[in-house]
Amino acid sequence: MTSFIPFIFAEPSIVDHSLKIELIAEGLSSPTSMAFVDSQNILVLEKNSGDVRLVSSGYLKEQPVLELDVDSTTLTCCRGLLGIAVNNLGYTGGNKQVFLYFTAAAAGKNDNPILNKVNKYDWDGKNLLNPLNILNLPATPGPNHPGGKLTLDKKEGKLYAVIGDLNNVGLLQNTKNNNNNNKDLTDSSVIIRINSTDGSAPPDNPFASIKDAFPASQVEKYYGYGIRNSFGLAIDPVTNNLWDTENGDKDFDEINLVQPGFNSGWKKLMGPISQSDIADGDLVKLAGSKYADPVFSWKPSLGVTDIEFFDSKNFGDTYENNVFVGDINNGNVYYFKVNGSRTGLEFNNSDIKTDLVANNKEKDELVWGSGFKGITDLETGPDGNLYVLTFDESRNGEGKIYRISMN
Repeated sequence: MTSFIPFIFAEPSIVDHSLKIELIAEGLSSPTSMAFVDSQNILVLEKNSGDVRLVSSGYLKEQPVLELDVDSTTLTCCRGLLGIAVNNLGYTGGNKQVFLYFTAAAAGKNDNPILNKVNKYDWDGKNLLNPLNILNLPATPGPNHPGGKLTLDKKEGKLYAVIGDLNNVGLLQNTKNNNNNNKDLTDSSVIIRINSTDGSAPPDNPFASIKDAFPASQVEKYYGYGIRNSFGLAIDPVTNNLWDTENGDKDFDEINLVQPGFNSGWKKLMGPISQSDIADGDLVKLAGSKYADPVFSWKPSLGVTDIEFFDSKNFGDTYENNVFVGDINNGNVYYFKVNGSRTGLEFNNSDIKTDLVANNKEKDELVWGSGFKGITDLETGPDGNLYVLTFDESRNGEGKIYRISMN
């Protein structure tokens, strides 16, 4: 009888020996995202319990600061408590605004449906108070690919959210379906851009002009579409442009520069269009949209998760405002240098430079950190150091936070 042999990971390590790794907190359960509310306090989301945990001065508080009733029928991936963002824009004291993306469980006498929600809260230093629902998104058919990451535009205060395809096949997945009138948009496979004050659509959103053509949708809130699923959104601190990571089925994972009206190409393609049998004209083109290739792809896919622009001088000029990306399957951190125009990435390997794709062998050249078991979030801390949130699938979602800093 053959017994199961689990993956064995070494302790975390990084290639730059001028830096060190420290364990900051442990004892988390299936953590998905984290955010600093100040220099000493980190809010961490636990996917399946719906608990928001507080790590204060390196100590994980026993009691959650908020408990949400979430649907967690997909225990390892997908539904649950997924994304967090903190609004520090113009903060001068008082309560801070915290945003949470979660899959709300069906409840109530009327059997309210499962929904993906974004709520806004006030953080008073101890608790999350005064919940305000600012965005509702579908959770069905699902249960796969609800996305869930959030990021805030620090200059304008716009909130971005991403939702995957939820197993839909329709216009937003670049597929014209003969079984309907092709006028239905399912609010899936999209990146949302809203005003963080109340969840309304900014008038300069790229699809605002076609709202009347799709009255049952929230198309006026869309910033891009054609997304299979994503666990990473980030704003470039230099240009204020949005970037994402995107998870492929098996052939490709991607890093994208997301311009207004972006069409990522799913479900017709993942990876560069030149490596498919698809032409640009085969995609569904909403008015105001434009397809763009990824700035980089992995082949095959490896469960890419968060993307982080390292907005800090702590590690020197080499790292400042460049990119770190994590993955869940291997527990690796990848490092990328942004090019001069900040529209792509630089590579030393001539093959990667040519096709902007790394195969299994080539990807190892891009590994900067390893042994983290599985990574769900990366954050630049207020202290200017890099923080890594881990999720160990082999140990039922056991989670830890590590800090990377100068020796």
